[in-house]
Amino acid sequence: MGKTRKFFTADLHIHSCLSPCAELDMTPKRIIQRALDAELDIIAIADHNSCENLDAAVGLAGKMGIALLPAMEIASAEEVHVLALFDTLQAALGMQERVYAGLPGMENDPVFWGEQVVVNGEDEVLGFNSRLLAGATDMPLNRLVDAIHGFGGLAIASHVDRESFSVISQLGFIPAGVRFDALEVSGPVPPYVEEAGLAAVRSSDAHRLEDIGGKKTRFLLDGANLRELASALRAEGGRKAVID
Repeated sequence: MGKTRKFFTADLHIHSCLSPCAELDMTPKRIIQRALDAELDIIAIADHNSCENLDAAVGLAGKMGIALLPAMEIASAEEVHVLALFDTLQAALGMQERVYAGLPGMENDPVFWGEQVVVNGEDEVLGFNSRLLAGATDMPLNRLVDAIHGFGGLAIASHVDRESFSVISQLGFIPAGVRFDALEVSGPVPPYVEEAGLAAVRSSDAHRLEDIGGKKTRFLLDGANLRELASALRAEGGRKAVID
């Protein structure tokens, strides 16, 4: 075991105020402070089909002393939600460009769906995303996962044990030909997750500040970065993901 190896506590599924279903006080600054208060080591801000609040979040994370992975929660053509984790903001922005090209050409109705607020690191409103971020992209699930991998990311099937927008609710099974890196669960690990032979992770899917860190995963790693996380999901070299 490497000298620096230790357990890192992670919440890899947090929405900011850019997601129309999140509360408006879910700004990057408040998210990071709440994560620190919850004694998290690694977080991922993963908004629906967009990463426009990540520029502020990445800058703040370095200053405030927490590891932040750029991320998005992307909806496939089948309306399966997939958590996409990236190593760099540039990679996430590249994936965002592909996602934007595949979203329906409709504008968001903030009265019906909610506001989609873009902010800076000081909680100041920079603008509003007018796209319908609650919609699905034109990418079938297998192509979406391949696209995430093409930008060097990890693809985790979101909340597979929920009754909406999960691979189980939408397809009824976990397709063997889709190269997920892990499966996210909300509660106890179901038998079909274990049978899939993939790592299970648990995250909060927080839309409110008080939910951040309420569900989490511990990772035995040499460092808080995407490469180490990928190795833990594959149980390489003694690294591992642990759900308590």
